[in-house]
Order: sequence, then C-alpha cells, then structure tokens
Amino acid sequence: MAMALRLAKRTLRGLLRPFQKSLRYKLMLLMVLIAVLPLSLVTLFATQTTKRSLTSEVVRSNESRMDWAAKYFDEKIDQLQAVAYSLLLDGNLFPNANGGALQLPESPEFVSQYTIDKLKSLYSANNKNISRVALYLKSQGRLYYADKDASAATEQLATPYADWGALGAGHQTINRLVNDKMNTFTIVRSMNRFSDQEVLGGVMLTVRWKMMDSVLEMIHSESNSEVFLADGDGNVLYSPYDAGMTIEAEALKTAFGDPAGSGYAASKKGFLFFQPTAADRVWIVKFIPIRYVTQGASSTLNFSLVTAAAFTIVAIAASILTAYFLTKPIIRLTRSMKAVEIQNFDVGLRAPRSDEIGTLERRFNSMIGRIKDLIQTEYKAKIEKRTAQVKAMQAQINPHFLHNALQAIGGIALSRDVPEINDHVRAISDLFRYAIRMKSDLVTVADELEHVGSYLQIQKLRFGHMISVRIEADEACLPCRIPKFSLQPLVENCFIHGLEGKMDAWSLVIRAEMVMDEVQIEIEDNGFGIGEARLGEIRRQLGREADDEKEGEGMGMSNVNARIKMLLGEEYGLFVTSAEQAGTTVRLLLPAQREEGTATA
Repeated sequence: MAMALRLAKRTLRGLLRPFQKSLRYKLMLLMVLIAVLPLSLVTLFATQTTKRSLTSEVVRSNESRMDWAAKYFDEKIDQLQAVAYSLLLDGNLFPNANGGALQLPESPEFVSQYTIDKLKSLYSANNKNISRVALYLKSQGRLYYADKDASAATEQLATPYADWGALGAGHQTINRLVNDKMNTFTIVRSMNRFSDQEVLGGVMLTVRWKMMDSVLEMIHSESNSEVFLADGDGNVLYSPYDAGMTIEAEALKTAFGDPAGSGYAASKKGFLFFQPTAADRVWIVKFIPIRYVTQGASSTLNFSLVTAAAFTIVAIAASILTAYFLTKPIIRLTRSMKAVEIQNFDVGLRAPRSDEIGTLERRFNSMIGRIKDLIQTEYKAKIEKRTAQVKAMQAQINPHFLHNALQAIGGIALSRDVPEINDHVRAISDLFRYAIRMKSDLVTVADELEHVGSYLQIQKLRFGHMISVRIEADEACLPCRIPKFSLQPLVENCFIHGLEGKMDAWSLVIRAEMVMDEVQIEIEDNGFGIGEARLGEIRRQLGREADDEKEGEGMGMSNVNARIKMLLGEEYGLFVTSAEQAGTTVRLLLPAQREEGTATA
C-alpha cells in the first residue's frame, strides 16, 4: 500500500513538473481551462435549467388538471345524488316528509307496486352507471330493490351498508359512500322528516366505478403515470389502469394529512399529486415517476454534450496553438538570458518585435550594453578604491604624528615636574587616539565612558572647580556594545546649551545601569533646561527618520539617535526630558549585547 502511494506521488510530481518549470505549459493549461470550463458550466446549467423548467411545468399543469378532475368528480356525484333525491322527494313514497297535514296512506298493494315501478324506471334510465337501486320505506317496513335481474321487496332490513330496522327507530341522518370491492361503490342516504329528523326511509345506489373513468382520463396525461382513487386511509378504491401501484398506503395517508388538503409531494421516486373530493371521502391520486422528468431532460443533455465536446476539441487546439506562438519569443528571450548567466554577452536579439515582448527584447539588448559598460566601470572603480585606501593610510599619518607629539610634550612636563600639564596633554592625546582607532562602529560602554572622561578632563581645565562631574556605571554594563561617539556629543550639548552662562555651580551626572535585558544610560545636568516648545520640536525630530549627514558636519543629537536605531533597532534611541531652570536629562536606551552581538544574561 505504502509503495503504491509513493509510486502515485512520484507519478503526480512527474506530470506536474513541466507545468512548474515552463510558462508555456502553464499558459496552455490556463487557456484550455478558460475554454473548457465555461462550456462545461453552460452545459450543466442548461441541463439543470431544463430539468427545473420541465419539473415546474409538470407540477403546474398537473395541479390544474387535479383541480378540474375534482370538480368533475363532484359533478358526477351530484348526478347520483339527484337520482336519490328524486326518490326521497316523491310524495307518494314519503307523504309526510315536510311535516304537513297527515295524508291518508295509500293501500299497501298500491305503494308496493308504485315503488317497484319507480325503482325499475330509475334503473332503466341509469343502468349504464347504476347496477342496483334500493329503497327502504319505514311506513311499509320493507326494503325494495331493482337491478338487471329482478325487482322485488323484502322485509330483511339488515344490509352490509346499513341496518335500516335499527335506523328507522331513531333520528340518525346517514350520507355514506362505501366501496364494494367489486368495481362498484354504494351511496347510502337516509330520508328524514324536516321538522323532527325522524327517519322515514333511505336510498342505496350501487354505482359502477367505471362511471369515473372520464374523470381519471382527464389527469392521465403521461403514459407511465399511475392514476387511481383512494380513501382517507390510503387504500386504493379504483384504478382503470393495470399498472402496479408503487405508492404504499401509509405514504398516501401521511400525504393526505397535509393541512392544505390538496397538493403534491416530490421524492426521489417521483411526484405524487393528491386532491380530495366528494366531501373528503374520496381522494384523486396521481403518481408520475421521476424517469419521466429525466427522460425529458436527457435529449437536451445529449445535444449539449455533443456540442460541448465538439467545441472543447476546437478550443483545446486553438488554446495550444495560441499559447505556443505567444510564448515562442519569450522562450527565445529566456535562452538568451541563460547565455548571459555564463558570461556570454554576445547574444543580442536581432529584429525585435513591435509589441510588448519586442519592448522586452529591446530592453534586454540595452541591458547587455549597460552590463558591458558596468564591467568597465567596476574595473576602474577597483583601481580608484585602491588609490583611495592608500590616501586614507596617508591621512592617518597626521593624527598619529599629533598624538606622538602630545606624548612628547607630556614627557617634558613630567621632567619639569608639572604633572597637571601632563594629565591634560594625555587627555587630549587619548581623544586623538580614540578617534583614529580603526575598529567597527560599535564599541564597549567602558571605552565610550573612558573617552567621555578624557573630554571632561579637558573641560575641567577650562572651567575649573565650577563643574562637578560624577560617573556611575554598573559592572554588567561595561562590556555591552554602544555606537562609537554616542556620549561625547551629548555631553558637549550639556556645556554648550545647558551650562555655559550659568552663574551657579555646574553639575553633570552620567549613570549607566542594566534594566532587565537593556542598558540605560542617563546624562543629567542642572543647566537652564529646555522650554516646552523647543522640547516638543526636539522630540519630533527624534521621532522622524534622520536625513543623511553631509561629510564635515557635526554629529548632533539626531545623528546619534539615528545611528542607534540603524545599528541596534528601531525600538532603541534617545529620550529627552527637561524643565526650564531645572536641568535636562537625556536617556539612551540600548540592547544589552556583548561581543559578537550576543545578549547578556
């Protein structure tokens, strides 16, 4: 299994490798997808639209047919009810049905003969649809009937449809439709006196279901559909078609429970339409298999597939040819670039095209020419660099000479027993030595503090005992890295802008301490301070990116802040706090980094 999976992955990578490495293949694939996908989507959309349209038409047309069929069915039932009413409203059969004055009854022989003749007449007039007519007369205590075989009377009043003897003793009204399971159904109605609802008699009409064939024919519009009549429990009452029923009674009963009464239900098998009629005693049911809809959509699908296949083949061929000729000049340009990689600069393209690719070819030719010029320029620059290095070494001779001369003067001062002169000369000498020392842009905090100490010693020579200087530094801070010449410009600012001109004693404090994993150096003086407007301007300058310093300009506060951010990170730099006549404090925030840029513990 694992070996088959690895083989499949290797095969997939082999198939995708040309598309990963070649723009031509990617373009071919993209154009094929652009051509094929719309055709596929249009075909799918047309099929689904046709199917939805056909489904909608099937539902709409059949709902209309079901509604008309129910009305037609009710008309048929009304015709049968009219036959029953013709008996129930006959005054000779029911003389006191309206509760009027009591009429003298006819002789039993007359009533019996009249009733039989009446039933025979009704049967003869309606024998196409009615197979039997029966009439119960309470006044005679008999049940009369007429059919194709005979017409007679009987005193046996208990029938499968109603016990007329029991009903005649009460005031119960009956109006039933009963299925006989012999392709017939029976309508049972009682005759009640209008005033007190006393049962006077009843009618039973046995009707052939075939009478309803014309109703069902109205909705049998699809040859493979199932059309039948059912009762409220889902049992089939009658179907003029021999097709087997695929809908179970329980499913029909569930559908009939819809509060809306009529309607339809769609399922994977097909569409089930149902419509109640005859006062909800009979349901007209129609089932259309789903294959009727799918067969209707299949012709559209086949045509769409053939059309899509033909256009797909043409689109693929056109896409491949277009991608090939479109990428041909790009491939030529790529080969020329690969030749340039191996330092072959004699690959200029001839007769560039006039389109955008031609613009690339002309720019490529121009680039080749510029590369040749740059090679010459670089060669000259190397020579000039060597010359500049020699001049820089010569320029260092003057500071070295001055440093050595100051050392000699210090020695003479010691020999003449003037140590103060030697101390000041040595401080000046150390300043020059620190300036010409050839190291990186980062030095240790200890070196920078030593350099500031030399500078302050020279300032004490100028101002004497007017100034009090205190340097406090944690041992952990001394080996940490700091940009060279970061402190001396800030201390110089204290003298120039904060202390000079102040009549009181001057105080300058330098503190270096470790705060978590950062080094914090504060330079604090008790000078004139900075006004709020000027302080805000300084802070805005420190917040902006510093402009490039021109050669020969002094390194001010902005320069120091920019160098810290550039060398150590944007989150570090200078922060200034001050108040007028209360002094100024400049705080340097640095990462605690030792030699080789490793953070201290």
